[in-house]
Amino acid sequence: MVVSNQLKKQIVIEILALVFLIFVIIYAVFAIDKGSQNNISSKDGMVLVLDNSKFTKLEILSDGEGLNALGTTYTITNNNSEEITYKVILTPSINDEKVLKNIRVSSDDVYIEDLVSLPKLDGGYVVSTNTLGAGYTKIHLFKYWYKLGTKEDNVGSDLTFSYSVVRE
Repeated sequence: MVVSNQLKKQIVIEILALVFLIFVIIYAVFAIDKGSQNNISSKDGMVLVLDNSKFTKLEILSDGEGLNALGTTYTITNNNSEEITYKVILTPSINDEKVLKNIRVSSDDVYIEDLVSLPKLDGGYVVSTNTLGAGYTKIHLFKYWYKLGTKEDNVGSDLTFSYSVVRE
């Protein structure tokens, strides 16, 4: 049986993509073992890895300082056979509007928003909406801080965040 050069190239590309996906999954597994604050889960054919090891607490910062601060990485791998669209939801541990209105959020160092100006869904705030092809991985970087000029009595000292993903 004669196989065309075009088909051979396609097979090689698909094998390389599969090898890359295997390396990404192996990396994610080792990254989980590396830090005690990593969290791995699976939902709707997606593998989700949260690395919150560099996040300590929110500080009062300027937007420039906030973008230079360490953040939280959230890795999503699409193990489905088709492209998916998903939303990443950030849920604060407190619901005190006086505290939440002073929080700034950056997603992937692309934009900065006030937390309360983001769309609400499932009790949290949608910080990212993305499309991800079958077999692909996306690593998000989220950073958050209190606005410059926030008064100390408007700071939640025990504030933490949880993350979830909703598939559309």
